[in-house]
Amino acid sequence: MKSRRTALLRLVVPLYSLLNLTLLAFGYDPLPFETTEVETALTALVGAMTLIYAWWKNNNLTQAAARAQHYLVQLKDQKDVENQTRTN
Repeated sequence: MKSRRTALLRLVVPLYSLLNLTLLAFGYDPLPFETTEVETALTALVGAMTLIYAWWKNNNLTQAAARAQHYLVQLKDQKDVENQTRTN
């Protein structure tokens, strides 16, 4: 997932610059966004995406996820019991 985000940023930033340069070359005003506005918008977008991802990842929203969590708890309990018997 991280490599996708990095690749997307590596694509979006040069495209933004290329679009600005193309507009300047044809005599148009560049895009009306200042660097701080772009940074703020990207920060807000990344923040919103990570918030949604964290909410989705840390909550069992589907029945399959709830079953998997129940199974995981059982496996951890079984492992704890095995570890206690080994130490005794």
